Amino acid sequence: MSTELIGRGDELADLLRWLDAAINGQPQLVVCSGEAGIGKTRLMSELAQRAQARGVRTLWTRALELPDAPPFWLWRQALDDLPAVDAVPVERAALFESFADRLDGTAALFVIDDIHWADEPSLQALLHLIRNLRGKRILVCATERDAVSDAATGWRAIKPDLLREPVTRTLGLTGLSERSSALCLRAEAGRMVPDQIAFDAYTMTGGNPFYLRELGRSLQETGALRLPDTLREVVRGRLVPLAARTQELLRASSILGEEFPIAVASRLIGRPALDCLASVDEAAEAGLLVVGAEPGAVRFGHALVRTALQESLSLQQRVLLHARAAQAIEELYPDALEHYSAALARHWASAAVTGEHGPAVHWARRAGDAALRELAFEEAVRLYGLALDHAGGSAAADRGRLLLARATASLRAGALGAARADCVAALTIGRRIGDAVLIAECALVLEPIGDRAWDRDIREWCTDALEFDDLSDLLRVRLLARATEASVYLGLLDHVDETSRAALELADMCGDQDVVVAALRARQLACAAPEYRDERKELAARMTAAGIGMRSPSIELWGRLWTIDSQWERGDLAAIGSELSRLRWCVRHTGGPMARWHLLVAEAALAQGHGDLDDALRLGGQAREVAESLNHPAGYGAHRALVANIGHHRGHLDLSFELPPLSTRSEVRNEIFARLGTAFPLVESGRAAEAEPLYRSLGPPAEWVIPPYFLLNALVVGGAVALALGLDDDIRYFAQRLGAYRDGHVVGGSGNGHYFGPVTLWLGKFAAALGDLATAEADLGDARKVCREVGARCFAVEADCELADLLIRCGATEDGVTMAKSALALAASYGMRPWVDRLRALAATPLDRPALSPREREVAALIAAGKSNREIATALVLSERTAQNHVQHILTKLGFSNRSQIAAWVSKNREH
Repeated sequence: MSTELIGRGDELADLLRWLDAAINGQPQLVVCSGEAGIGKTRLMSELAQRAQARGVRTLWTRALELPDAPPFWLWRQALDDLPAVDAVPVERAALFESFADRLDGTAALFVIDDIHWADEPSLQALLHLIRNLRGKRILVCATERDAVSDAATGWRAIKPDLLREPVTRTLGLTGLSERSSALCLRAEAGRMVPDQIAFDAYTMTGGNPFYLRELGRSLQETGALRLPDTLREVVRGRLVPLAARTQELLRASSILGEEFPIAVASRLIGRPALDCLASVDEAAEAGLLVVGAEPGAVRFGHALVRTALQESLSLQQRVLLHARAAQAIEELYPDALEHYSAALARHWASAAVTGEHGPAVHWARRAGDAALRELAFEEAVRLYGLALDHAGGSAAADRGRLLLARATASLRAGALGAARADCVAALTIGRRIGDAVLIAECALVLEPIGDRAWDRDIREWCTDALEFDDLSDLLRVRLLARATEASVYLGLLDHVDETSRAALELADMCGDQDVVVAALRARQLACAAPEYRDERKELAARMTAAGIGMRSPSIELWGRLWTIDSQWERGDLAAIGSELSRLRWCVRHTGGPMARWHLLVAEAALAQGHGDLDDALRLGGQAREVAESLNHPAGYGAHRALVANIGHHRGHLDLSFELPPLSTRSEVRNEIFARLGTAFPLVESGRAAEAEPLYRSLGPPAEWVIPPYFLLNALVVGGAVALALGLDDDIRYFAQRLGAYRDGHVVGGSGNGHYFGPVTLWLGKFAAALGDLATAEADLGDARKVCREVGARCFAVEADCELADLLIRCGATEDGVTMAKSALALAASYGMRPWVDRLRALAATPLDRPALSPREREVAALIAAGKSNREIATALVLSERTAQNHVQHILTKLGFSNRSQIAAWVSKNREH
């Protein structure tokens, strides 16, 4: 704009200062908000001119009020050579990264005008850019109209996520000052204006530049101030001097949107396009139209103008014009109908009040399919919804598949609840009409997530569909695989080995790579127990190869995750670090919040395993935020377990002492850990009295129903609680079960999120408590060696501490104290507060520990023989209270915490 910028000097100075900061490596987003006509666009135009004058690359994009533009419209304008639909990257993150890469390299100003009308996919891409601005030299400026979001206006508030980002600043524009208002009025009137009239204008408009200019026009034309009561009157006043043919063109074109082709507009009024050019020129001279960026296109000078023109049309006129617009587009652009499919859907939907809904359904469905292919999931949801709004007269099966199409788009957009609701509605239709394929498709849209009701539905739907005999082999494989997954998540494991094997065998015979991938996923989940370790390694290799062969980062991602699981089971932390770089590539090219969640969980687990506990907490917190944004039930359990594992070395947070909310306890993977996972931090924090009821409520450990992928974790955590409570029989059970896996590491399969060290560490603890001192010493020594080899620093300190404690209790006090002193410095450097306290006490053990008195030795011998306090009192002719005191003195002198340790000490000293 060539007109002078009036009254916005301070705001412009702020913007230029932020532009300087961005050029110097401090990128940011500025949201400029204000009411319609307040001058947001004019201010951004001035900023753009200043930036260009300084050689800063400037990109300008403007959202359109009506949702007719292709998905990612903001980015198509700014980056004018985006790939065609069939050349778009397979996954959305890759597309978003390509947008960001195009803005990188040089300092840039990126202006987004009227962001409140932007399509949701464009906003998702912008959010991705804003969250990854670090290292870029970009200032993003967005203008937003002050308005409440509602269906009547179509205005949408800017995404709250954008406003919460740390790089975001806000700049609110209000009315001009009295002095600036007078300058604006005089500039438009083209002459001096008396102070009283200028003050009256300021009072009437509140300093809004749009209305001040209207008053200036009134002064210029009539010599008096006249501010129309409504916007419609403003536009009517602008139209009066224009030719009737120009007025007709403007009113008719208002239904096309802010920007429209002249060729289509001419069809609306039945005049040749060439004949309309004079009307376009007249409207442009009056400031109502502006020549658009596209050849043969124009746009309204202000959105308020188009809105007022459209409101002046009767219902009959609007319906007729929408029908003509749709027909014109179909006739004029037969080779570009995909590009115009959203516009056609809107026009036919607006014309459908006459009862003809078929074209609206057809074009909305076609536009939804195009949006889904272009990874514009939110736009696809809207368009499929538009098709469903008009599909009341369609065949039942067609409505069912429209529901499934919308469910698919909702799922990919992260709206799990909406996806499930559409699947249930489609299933109702499928059952009513007996459509086996539709029922099968309902079961296959959703994936098990660990929510009992959700997974039970999937399993039931799969079972229903499999009862039909006329299913194809490809569908049957998918259903068997999905039923297996749901059964595992529900803890119904009796037949999962059989169904997963059948699915994989049938998939291999079919030779279809997509169904092979589905079968591999099911088989991997069915093989989650630790005894399937070797087969899972083979499945990981097959899945990775399939992803690479199919050029599918999302499939390769699963193979990489399974490979990391296999490496965890072997304790190969170095290999996990290398594999994570490959996983990051897969996540970048897969996109979506779930892929990011998997990466964050894997990174947090490795940080915790290495002892980088601050990083582990940070990454785990980010993972939980992602899961919460999706309302995904797996997020809470994964985060809670990670925090407990970190607390094991650093000291537990208050979060760990509270029972999980009921909503998460219903999730099958959290059933045991809701109580066991709370008892564990309680006993480690000296609150055994609170922990014991939680532990006891689970019943005898032999009767626990443990998901196979959490078996090792349950055995270790359960054993740790039993140790603290002195329950020898339970400790013996956990040691026996865990012994079958002594060459492995304590991790959870199917996406490990935390690490509990080598199995021998825990076997050594259990053996020490049970008095098997030789085994304890051997296992703890092995754990010390393994932890150092793999780089598990905190677990190496833990093994040192346990072995030092054992040596001191067995009489090798000097060796134990030396080991404790060495480990103490490491524990302090790693921030392992509970272990620092314990090691400090061990390191302070006197080398000449007080010996037991003869009577205490007699009591110790009876304890080793398994005698109770009452039996000891009877054997030595003492009161039971005296016998109890002797036992307590022995524990204190030897630094023990339970009777099993006394028995072990007696046994060891007999050997020597």
